[in-house]
Amino acid sequence: MTRTARSTRTAAAGIGVIALLMLSGCSTEPDYCSQLASSEAAYDNLANTDVLTEGTDTLSERYDTFADEVDQLLGSAQAEFADESDAVRAAVDQLGGVVESAADLNLGEAAQQLEPALSSLQSSTTALFTAVTDACQ
Repeated sequence: MTRTARSTRTAAAGIGVIALLMLSGCSTEPDYCSQLASSEAAYDNLANTDVLTEGTDTLSERYDTFADEVDQLLGSAQAEFADESDAVRAAVDQLGGVVESAADLNLGEAAQQLEPALSSLQSSTTALFTAVTDACQ
């Protein structure tokens, strides 16, 4: 093998190694995979709110945090998980109305109204979180 051929082969191998290293640093994982954990944590925090002991201000803060987190997830998951995303959006909107009105209710009434809204949110988020988890594995 001539010196020129060896140099060309060495250069090509070096370029191949550099390209491989660059590609391994790039993630092909969809954004929704990295957003899932923070959405799940925000949901758990919201779902575990005890309005009777923590009050409607805490509920409102946790709802806002969850709504922000899940909005990012829905933005990246909508195309692949349209049905699940639409169901979560509807449940988030429904819960938002309840949270908004909860400040004007006594704590017992607020807790009573939250139950069906949280139930709807639970079923829709479970479906979305499961679908996203399966896709990201």
